[in-house]
Amino acid sequence: MVETKTKNWPPCYPLIYHDIQAEILESSAVGMTELSYKLWLAYIVTLIFNLVAVIASAASAGAGELVVQILLAAIYLFIWPIFDFFSRHLSLYRAFKFDNQTNFRLFFLFTFLDIVFGIFIGIGFLYGGGGGLKAMINNFQHDPPFLVAGVFSAICVFLVLSLTMFHFILFRKVYKYFKSAHDDWTIIPGTKK
Repeated sequence: MVETKTKNWPPCYPLIYHDIQAEILESSAVGMTELSYKLWLAYIVTLIFNLVAVIASAASAGAGELVVQILLAAIYLFIWPIFDFFSRHLSLYRAFKFDNQTNFRLFFLFTFLDIVFGIFIGIGFLYGGGGGLKAMINNFQHDPPFLVAGVFSAICVFLVLSLTMFHFILFRKVYKYFKSAHDDWTIIPGTKK
């Protein structure tokens, strides 16, 4: 008989069983999985700052042309954390829990997407929903400068670039583990060592 564990995550409405300490045995894997979870939490805070930065820019410049920015930033805030948790973080969690090559590959793919998304938001392309670098420069170049919007954009840039760097560090740590634990495994299916 298979023992099912009581669903415990998220605490407000449990959907899955999630316990890093209980289900992942190797200490280095526990550390990497906990870092992945903390990065997910930090991404939520970062996307909140992104939304605030975009709203501050809209309030300073006039909301007419920034409505698209606000909508995209709100969509990022509500969709990206769910996508990130269930794709990137749970892929790593399952990879370490079951020692599964496919989940490692999914983790690498989704972490790459997180890095690309971080660069996109960090740069802050026009109509991209990001309160990043371009928005920060724009806010400080106005006469008079939009200081509040600029400061929120600067915080957003710092958070996004920091998270992108930490995602890259996590990617490298997991890759080193992946290669040392399974010398015969490859990241790309169908390729041989």
